[in-house]
Amino acid sequence: MTPDTQQQNPRISIIIPVYNGERYIAQTIESVIAQTEKNWEIIAVNDGSPDGSLAILNRYAEKMPDRIRVISVKNGGVSSARNTAVAAARGTFIAFLDQDDLWAPEKLRRQLEMFSANPRLGISFTNEALIDSNGKVLRQDVLKFVKEQRGHVFESLVFDNFIPISSVMLRKELFNRTGGFNPAYVLAEDYDFLLKAVRDEIADYIDEPLLLYRVHGKSGTYTKVARLTAEACSVLNYWKREKPEFFRRNFVRYLIFRLKFVILKIKVYPKKIRK
Repeated sequence: MTPDTQQQNPRISIIIPVYNGERYIAQTIESVIAQTEKNWEIIAVNDGSPDGSLAILNRYAEKMPDRIRVISVKNGGVSSARNTAVAAARGTFIAFLDQDDLWAPEKLRRQLEMFSANPRLGISFTNEALIDSNGKVLRQDVLKFVKEQRGHVFESLVFDNFIPISSVMLRKELFNRTGGFNPAYVLAEDYDFLLKAVRDEIADYIDEPLLLYRVHGKSGTYTKVARLTAEACSVLNYWKREKPEFFRRNFVRYLIFRLKFVILKIKVYPKKIRK
């Protein structure tokens, strides 16, 4: 396949929703450009950002017009932005990347190798490292995977959202079958989407921190923990209606999962009060 053909028919479409992302978005895009796998396109959706995000995105699109496309929409939230981007995607595979996260250079190549080795694979994800606002690594190998998190993982994922959305790669055909992200959710949208994606599919992971997840004071899980809790409980209630017998069998696990959100509130709210 020639470079021109790759540009016209990219194998991977990288989906980046952007809202007020001017501080980090250039670093995020650079981490894609540095990938050892070159058969990709970026579709960045500027979700009505009032800051300088659009100007930065447009500069990259002008430099790489066949590889980077920018779509501007009125602010509608991260779910709608991702759905808009996927609708314009040309790739066989979809990879999600949030505006402040980074990828290790071999991330895309390693995941494509997984799909080539297992044609039945539905979704691939990786371990992650935590970085601070300056890109300093705070913690390596954050996730501790177990055998139940490989293969048919739906029942494990219900009570433990162990798949970082910025590490995910899946076939576009599977994304379309799920119906995409629910626009009603802005913080638990990944949890909701991933449960739909893995319900009948095989998942597998690379136990290496190929995602660098940025932690900073303005992240949604820090400032909007009450909404996160409400959305996660809404997702759980949906699956309780869909699979009542499963929840009856796992009542204790369900209670423990709900307790985690209570603990999260206790940890976060005192910090907000002190500000």
